[in-house]
Amino acid sequence: NDLFAVYNATKAARRLAVEEQRPVVLEAMTYRVGHHSTSDDSTAYRSVDEVNYWDTVDTPINRIRSYLTDREWWDDGQEKELRSVTRTEILRAFKEAETTKLPNPLLMFDDAWDTLPPALEDQKQELIEHLKKYPEHYPLDKCEEMK
Repeated sequence: NDLFAVYNATKAARRLAVEEQRPVVLEAMTYRVGHHSTSDDSTAYRSVDEVNYWDTVDTPINRIRSYLTDREWWDDGQEKELRSVTRTEILRAFKEAETTKLPNPLLMFDDAWDTLPPALEDQKQELIEHLKKYPEHYPLDKCEEMK
């Protein structure tokens, strides 16, 4: 949640990797505002007030905005313009994504193995048979063709 801490840690990690030829792992932790999944109700183990605080008050975006604003490097006009431009870009990207074909489900078996292991080849064949058996549940016409 601290942009400058992440920058400094990354810079130090890069130095170790480049100058000392050492492997480096960085762990960055942040507060998860949303639930883990649709089956997780995080209000069972944390309060709504806690989530609201992290979502509206102590967010990384608010902190960096305050930092920039305090130094007069950012203002409300720039914020408004950025939000407008970004919204336009996002809506354009959504429109493009909605017209793009979905990946073919069989692609999950590609790119990991030069030769597919027998167990995965069996799973691939099972998937092909399953897709043929239940085509009404899988809109394959919206997917890319296999090459």
